[in-house]
Amino acid sequence: MKFIPIQSNFLYPEITAKHYRFGSGKIVGTILREDGDWRDYVPEGELQNKRGIESSACYVEAQQHTIATIQEEQFNLVDQNYSARFNALLSNGTPYGGSPLEAGDSIRHDGLVKDSSMPFGDDIKSWQDFHSFQGVDEASVRAEGLMWLREWTPYYDIVFEMDEPLEIKAQRIRDALKYSPVCISVAGWYQDNSGIYIKPEGVRDNHLVECVHVDEDGYYYVFDTYEPFLKKLHPLYNPEFAMRWTLDRNKKKDNLWSKFIKWFFTQKWIIRILRRSQ
Repeated sequence: MKFIPIQSNFLYPEITAKHYRFGSGKIVGTILREDGDWRDYVPEGELQNKRGIESSACYVEAQQHTIATIQEEQFNLVDQNYSARFNALLSNGTPYGGSPLEAGDSIRHDGLVKDSSMPFGDDIKSWQDFHSFQGVDEASVRAEGLMWLREWTPYYDIVFEMDEPLEIKAQRIRDALKYSPVCISVAGWYQDNSGIYIKPEGVRDNHLVECVHVDEDGYYYVFDTYEPFLKKLHPLYNPEFAMRWTLDRNKKKDNLWSKFIKWFFTQKWIIRILRRSQ
């Protein structure tokens, strides 16, 4: 067995009755791929550790990739690339990662912004720099996020939790993959002698990835933020957590709302309130 350690960056979330469950009927969505195979979508890989700086933002990036996949498949919008910095900062991220549900709530309430608006650029020299508004105009990026929400209404639900039986988890992933890729937690990373990724008994998950297919033999294919970007997991792999996204497109934004948002985020007292709330 080969062990390839990565820094822990997935924290098992606090799940309460307010969180919707896949199959409950509260969030349905549209079946986009009956075969549940998203491997032909997989984009060019993007590392979460750049220049030796670990962002610990996998719990955000897997979800953003999933939403971008839905936008391409359902709405014909290609190459949507979002800033992990923005939602990691606004979801109480730590050097050891964060909760995927807090990240999901940030996406639902703060929106998404283009990666170019808040990039992981050469000026980012540390985790602290990454988790800050360094080098960007805070008011502008917050306004961009709310403008994204003016056009899109995102929903997430939980596909399964830690203690559910493995066979139920596998079936729910297969079912959920008909709607979109599925964010699943994994233990990064262990391989058997054939190169297949495995999870030794008793090891806890510490990473979030995007599951893009389960083949006829039960092998999972996941898109990662560490090389190799596309990984093949053993059929008996037992993830602790999975969630999925659906997306509705709203009516076209009106100019009055756009002007209000831009005015709102130029008010210094608003910025002070938002910073105190982080």
